[in-house]
Amino acid sequence: MTTGNKTARVIFLVCDFIFLIMGIGIFIAGIYLKVSRADFTEVLDSKEFNFATALMVSAGIIVVVVAIIGLIGERLQNQCVLGVYLICVILIFCLELAAGITGAIYRNRIEAALQNDMLNGLKNTDNRNAWDTVQELYECCGVHNATDWNNVFDPRNPTWIPDSCCGFENCGTTGTQVAWTIGCFADAKEWLEMNYLTIVLVAVIEAVLQLFLIIMPIVLIYFIRKEKKYRYM
Repeated sequence: MTTGNKTARVIFLVCDFIFLIMGIGIFIAGIYLKVSRADFTEVLDSKEFNFATALMVSAGIIVVVVAIIGLIGERLQNQCVLGVYLICVILIFCLELAAGITGAIYRNRIEAALQNDMLNGLKNTDNRNAWDTVQELYECCGVHNATDWNNVFDPRNPTWIPDSCCGFENCGTTGTQVAWTIGCFADAKEWLEMNYLTIVLVAVIEAVLQLFLIIMPIVLIYFIRKEKKYRYM
């Protein structure tokens, strides 16, 4: 085995191991979002957020499986297995790139759609318990502010709001005077913005890592073919 082959194998193993760890991290992050923000999903009129978290969990599992295929291919020095691995990494990279570009382009539309979904969920009486939980837990009220509940919470008393908007019994009958000042959408957006830099940093690291993982299998396949050629000469 040549020095170049040994070096390529070590670099590939290190990168693929990090890829494996990141796959596990994506899986855990999906589970965390599903559990920690489960209350928010219940106030939505539709269930796209549940689909998004399920997609994260699935993506994590796929990345782990692909990383394991890479480890097997490197261990066996099998061109076919490494070829399958290469194709999978390229597909994952392209899908992530497309998702990132789409998210950046349609960010404002996504925010608007989420706000509308929350407003529709506000009007759905089946979601009242979920709204109470969210408003009490995060000390927020309505989607934008307490006025979102006007003519919604109790049409017979248009200015009444839920007691969960102000934190004590029968406080909702006073209207918006003692309500939490922040809307629940703003609270959720603030949470996302606090974690935005972390998400971007992880995405950049993963993109660079995947570029290495696209190059290294090609290098390994080259060395495998080269060694086979010398073996049969």
